Amino acid sequence: KTTATLLNRSEFAAIYWPKIKVVNPNTAVFGKATTVLADPSGFVAGLYAHTAGGKQGGVYTAPAGVERGILRGGVGLETDEAFKESARDLVYPVRINPITALPGTPIFIDGSRTLKGTSNFPSIPERRGVIFIEQSIKDAMLFAKHTNNDQKLRRSVNRTVTSFLLRQLADGAFASSKPEEAFFVDTSDALNTASVIASGILKVRIGLATNKPTEFIVLEFSQDTRRLDEEAALA
Repeated sequence: KTTATLLNRSEFAAIYWPKIKVVNPNTAVFGKATTVLADPSGFVAGLYAHTAGGKQGGVYTAPAGVERGILRGGVGLETDEAFKESARDLVYPVRINPITALPGTPIFIDGSRTLKGTSNFPSIPERRGVIFIEQSIKDAMLFAKHTNNDQKLRRSVNRTVTSFLLRQLADGAFASSKPEEAFFVDTSDALNTASVIASGILKVRIGLATNKPTEFIVLEFSQDTRRLDEEAALA
């Protein structure tokens, strides 16, 4: 019930289930049990950092799946329900990212959703990637502060932002490899009207077409009738 009330509250948060079994690190603290349960938060935070720093543009990649979502250090899960596809199908629609393992795989994260599905950036790699872009551009704009707000400055700001976004394009940040389809940067006079300039404000509007992670794979099988179709066409 408590978890359900969080649904659609924030795109800056994510929930993972279930807890992870780890080898008891200290019997004096945790008792004589061979294993203890640990919240997944630490595992997930470490995986976020590993994914983002593992390669150029890693922040745009989902920390999930059997290749990039492996949680090392765990020896089991709190409940065997997490191994069942039917149980994962119940929690994922309410934006709870399941942790599981399949035959022959280590424990891994099988979800990449934030808590808010109605936001502009509802997946974890989208939200984390845009945070990086927003903060990077914010830091890069310091040169423009206290500079005369004229067309020369606005062109310079546009070039600076565009140049940065082109580098992110090369790193796989966007849904298209074509700049005109991947993003736009607007520093136009229509946006920066006389009243806006008089208020000491420079407005920059930036649109981003972010990548969407693959969440489901649909396989369709049918009989191969191509040769029969060719014969029928020639008859």
